[in-house]
Amino acid sequence: MAGAARSDDALDELEGLLAGTTGVPGLEVDTDLRWVLVTALAARGRLGEDRIAAEEARDATISGREHAAGARAALPTPEAKEAAWQQAFVDPETPNETQRSIVTSFFQHGQDDVLAPYVGRFLDVAGTAYERLGTQRASTALRFGFPTVLASPGLLADVDAWLATTQANANAVRYVTEGRSEVARALAARTADADAAR
Repeated sequence: MAGAARSDDALDELEGLLAGTTGVPGLEVDTDLRWVLVTALAARGRLGEDRIAAEEARDATISGREHAAGARAALPTPEAKEAAWQQAFVDPETPNETQRSIVTSFFQHGQDDVLAPYVGRFLDVAGTAYERLGTQRASTALRFGFPTVLASPGLLADVDAWLATTQANANAVRYVTEGRSEVARALAARTADADAAR
């Protein structure tokens, strides 16, 4: 529900769950679920750095710092995206689990404008990721950081051009090829939906 929430009513309900003013019978809003709610609300612009920092102070653990990094990466602002990009896709010193949290939260539905510059940057990073980031971080970045949410014929064309000319590590090529397949499936599904609606 948190991942799919888009309407004001749905987001209000998430805020209520986080604040404790709304409840669901049998559902405990524990620390992990609080971070799911915080990240979802951050992605929709319903809370900002101050609320993330407050939640991080509430969960003063290594896991809390990792979750907070992911929530910041989900924020729909150029500044938040750039900071997250540097941590997860450029800096080889970012701890593995922190990087994973950032990468899995970075590309969010409904943030096309702020994310558009990162398609080309992703492909640039993919070319040398294994050499710069090492095997673990490069695999995380390329597997979970592919910009599938921006699926379009243009993205498919950019990826095809990259695949046709790259000299990247074979593992990088594999992850980009798998991402390309996901984009192709997404576009085919959209076409099928549009045909069915006619």
